[in-house]
Amino acid sequence: MEMNPVEKTFMQARIFNSDQSKKSMSGADWANFFGDFLAATNRIIQPYSGSIVRLTSEGILAIFEDTFGGVQAAIDLQESIKTIDGHSSCAIGVATGQAYEVTLKDDRVDYIGAPVDLALSFAIRSRGNAILLHDPKVKPGENIKIHSQAGEVINREQHDYFVEQPPLKLPAFTHPVSCISIIWQVQPSHFLTTHPIEDELTSSALTDTAPDEQIYFGRISAFKKERGFGFIQFYTEDQEYNEIYFHMTYVINQTPVQEHDHVQFIIKPGKEGRPQACSVLVMGSRMQGQMEALETDGSGHITIHNQDFGLIRFFVLPQELHEKNIKVNDVVEFTVGSGSDMEGLIAIDIKSNSDDEEHSEVVGSGDNLRIGSIERAIITVYFEDKGYGFAKCRRNNVYVHVSELISPENIPVPGDVIEFEVFPGRDSTYRANNIRLVVKKGLSL
Repeated sequence: MEMNPVEKTFMQARIFNSDQSKKSMSGADWANFFGDFLAATNRIIQPYSGSIVRLTSEGILAIFEDTFGGVQAAIDLQESIKTIDGHSSCAIGVATGQAYEVTLKDDRVDYIGAPVDLALSFAIRSRGNAILLHDPKVKPGENIKIHSQAGEVINREQHDYFVEQPPLKLPAFTHPVSCISIIWQVQPSHFLTTHPIEDELTSSALTDTAPDEQIYFGRISAFKKERGFGFIQFYTEDQEYNEIYFHMTYVINQTPVQEHDHVQFIIKPGKEGRPQACSVLVMGSRMQGQMEALETDGSGHITIHNQDFGLIRFFVLPQELHEKNIKVNDVVEFTVGSGSDMEGLIAIDIKSNSDDEEHSEVVGSGDNLRIGSIERAIITVYFEDKGYGFAKCRRNNVYVHVSELISPENIPVPGDVIEFEVFPGRDSTYRANNIRLVVKKGLSL
């Protein structure tokens, strides 16, 4: 066995969500699909003097003479892969450096070394449509020239293709590794390339869900508004068509739902152990959340709570942040976007609600309360021995229960001011959730 040091660019390309694709196909269909992918990859990399040196169960490892060839081939592959079945994408890692060329007994050639491991690590950790690059010699836009069909539509400048990532700590490397993501799409919003790497924040939109709580996506097939329940059509993890019961009390923020709305949800046992949809999140609904993280480029994360006080995290894209004065921990309003397995949840049209008259100190405009809004009210009666009472908010009696007190030791008494989320109660009444005591006795409306 011979080993020779060589300077090469290595590209690892994986079919994104390949496990899910395998489950949805027969063995023969998957073999045909992978064959089409392999043929397309081979055809695309050849003009850049690339060659496939290794096959894996999910993709390929290819080599190139320089970084330009590897990156440009990766972009061409991303722009071409969707023509195979209309929606597939790749997770691609590219790394340039010194590795060892190994000639095996049967004259086959393989490669080992740091850049090979880096390309594989990037491909494993990258999200669909991402291209992650490592080359210490590359200065984006200066000594590497690339293009994409999408970029030509808007005459993209070279430097706009590149987004430098924070150094990434990888298990096999003693020091953090520099990383650049390639934005080949028309706009960053077409893919979250500002957050292209899978980590504890991006591996699941519902980050604090228990490992055995699978996230599903479906469509409202029926809804009985007067009774507050309905059914969701969805596909199981085995790609079987199914329908499941849900109740409005398990719709996050009590967002009004209509038939044909698209939703995200988890499944839990209901009455008598029958499964039901919980933590139902309505796509396109308007939400309030907390700005959990905010980067200098305007990207970040917003979080909301589900009924079990678990966190649901939404990605923030810079162009969706409409106000410059928003800071970490601010409460903001946004629209729920995306929801696909591939892209995760996105916060759209983000605005601060600090000046929103609808969320003023105690009294807002009109007598009706908006489900999911934050309001203030005065306790009118509270039965400590029974654990419930009522508060007055704009001419409305709001039901208050001890289980919704954020600080149960602070028992409310008549005259106290509380702040709460508006949830629907029985028979078109209102119920207070996530109750916080604001002012003790003495303030009147």
